[in-house]
Amino acid sequence: MEIDSLLLREIVQHSFDEIFITDNNGTVLHVSPFCYDLYGVEAQKIIGQTVEELEQQNVLNPSVSKLVLASKVAESRIQFTKLNKKVIVSAYPTFDEAGELERVLSFSRDITELEMLKEKNEQVARTVALHEKELERLRRQKGILQDESKMQKLMELISKVSYLDVTILLEGESGVGKTRLAQLVHKESFRKDEPYIEVNCGAIPEALIESELFGYEEGAFTGARKGGKKGYFEIAQKGTILLDEIAELPLHLQVKLLSVLQNRKITRIGGNKEIKIDCRVICATNKNLEQLVKLGDFREDLYFRINVIKIEVPPLRERKTEIILLIDEFTKEFNKKYHLNKSFSTEMITWMTHQYWPGNVRELRNYIEKTMILSNGEKICFASLDPDFTINLEDELTLGEYMEAMEREFIIRKYEKYPNSIALGKALKISQATANRKINKYIRSSTAILNK
Repeated sequence: MEIDSLLLREIVQHSFDEIFITDNNGTVLHVSPFCYDLYGVEAQKIIGQTVEELEQQNVLNPSVSKLVLASKVAESRIQFTKLNKKVIVSAYPTFDEAGELERVLSFSRDITELEMLKEKNEQVARTVALHEKELERLRRQKGILQDESKMQKLMELISKVSYLDVTILLEGESGVGKTRLAQLVHKESFRKDEPYIEVNCGAIPEALIESELFGYEEGAFTGARKGGKKGYFEIAQKGTILLDEIAELPLHLQVKLLSVLQNRKITRIGGNKEIKIDCRVICATNKNLEQLVKLGDFREDLYFRINVIKIEVPPLRERKTEIILLIDEFTKEFNKKYHLNKSFSTEMITWMTHQYWPGNVRELRNYIEKTMILSNGEKICFASLDPDFTINLEDELTLGEYMEAMEREFIIRKYEKYPNSIALGKALKISQATANRKINKYIRSSTAILNK
């Protein structure tokens, strides 16, 4: 019995929820210390009182345990406390061997901030919708036709939220470029001159991730560094921290992360000093967090805390316009890295543009790097590749796709020399209206991405 009592005290002491335990008369037997944060009353002053008395004092409004004492079935209600907290309370009856009511257990969770976050999310969504509406009005007013691709809309959203110091959740398949977008948000924010830290939650062993995130004091554990060590949150002070693969964070650390995000304070392992943190948090995942919440593998309250702005990054197969820009960017990168002077032929660029790329940007980048290293000559074409790289282009593309790719490259090259519709129309002997349509299709649709 003593062991059971000790276990009970430990559960009550460390539970994330507030726990009330009453006898069959409604007298409070046990209560966790967290009750002060919810109800403004010390635990010692509540123990021994009845739920009827606490209800009369407006400490419990209403008392859900009192309802269970009367109905003898589980009950759930929303309470509003004297501290203006909104609390969801679930109470359950327990019975002895004779079937008589013996105890009532109630669990209370503060949902005040959760409700505020939901409201904030809705407000942000309404604001973004208004921005979109105004942007559309201005476009129509100016007579500008722009590509309404998913990536362009995403870039417009990135531009809107970068300067707002809100938490962002990036969702998308592996390799779509979530870390690149996180870097972009940091560069466009007022924190751009401060540290930017990337943390892959799935790559750090579970035994080490807590100390890596929050740091530790000297002597906190065997092998701890002399003088202790700063965690990533401290290193990112005043800047931005990206928590990549956030879905891989263990549940017990999800609780601690939630506390850090709510209170903006950390405590190093082995220490008792609270350290204030001031950094923007961006989270990224290739998993469906809403589904993980339903399965119980991700905390709902943490999900709402990090999901102030959710940006779903489309796969590369839905971003055909960007592929050409990425090819150019990666070609320059590897020419510089390997001291090369190579470029891809129109046929190769056309073929890459129409591939599926299940590994997204990461796969495209790896393919370009491998091809540039293994190809012969400065102009990379199918003939210059090893047999393993040989592809029959005619079997891969339709005539329309091939002709469009040729036209795109031609218009982009000519536009560099004749950078307006009038000059381009005269040079190509087409009408200004036709030139403007070509510019909108091949130039302006890529401008937002190219500028990033």
